[in-house]
Amino acid sequence: MNVLKLTSGREISYLNEVEIRMGIDERNGEERYKNELENMGISDITVHKYEGGFKIWECTIDLCDFIEENKTKFEGKSVLELGCGAALPSILTAMHGAKEVYAQDFNASVIEFFTVPNFEENPHSAIVQGEAMGWEDVPIKLNGRKFDFILSSETIYNEDDYQNLHDAVAATIKDDGVAWFAAKFFYFGVGGSVPSFCQFINERGVLVASETKVITASVPRRIIEIRKAL
Repeated sequence: MNVLKLTSGREISYLNEVEIRMGIDERNGEERYKNELENMGISDITVHKYEGGFKIWECTIDLCDFIEENKTKFEGKSVLELGCGAALPSILTAMHGAKEVYAQDFNASVIEFFTVPNFEENPHSAIVQGEAMGWEDVPIKLNGRKFDFILSSETIYNEDDYQNLHDAVAATIKDDGVAWFAAKFFYFGVGGSVPSFCQFINERGVLVASETKVITASVPRRIIEIRKAL
């Protein structure tokens, strides 16, 4: 078992590589998720095949620290995490009293062997649901469900996905809800960036996106806040 220790000192547990592999072997995951798992060995990300869900990315830690700074806001709330991977941010909201957490990832193998087990390794009383789907499917499959908080980290690197991300948030955020996206300021060699994402969101007139926290590092990072447009 691995442990992420936040700036506050709070700890979140998550499965290590050996434990993930044991789960895959015990439940015939190699055969059931052949396409996803073979791409995992090729690259950290293979776009629209394996989206890096078994790795803990830097901005995931940023988002967890930001949630910890706002920990009093989650009691009794509903939370959706888009592109959840390990789901450490939404697990943390559950530890802070969220009543309902829905964790979405592109890869079913990630949900089964990483996301759900990680929730089981941390103390909380939230109702948890994990499901694999693309962001384009979120508005249909969640069928009108609305959330107080929407979380996402390291998901804006591909500008081709911006419309689907926009539509997923627009369809699932409550009128007074808030979405927090943690991201690198620029994704060199890929094309996505915080300015391009915020511009895309704001130009559509449905949601309003702005930078709410700056993380100073060799690769600058941001927390983006998104709300419904007035």
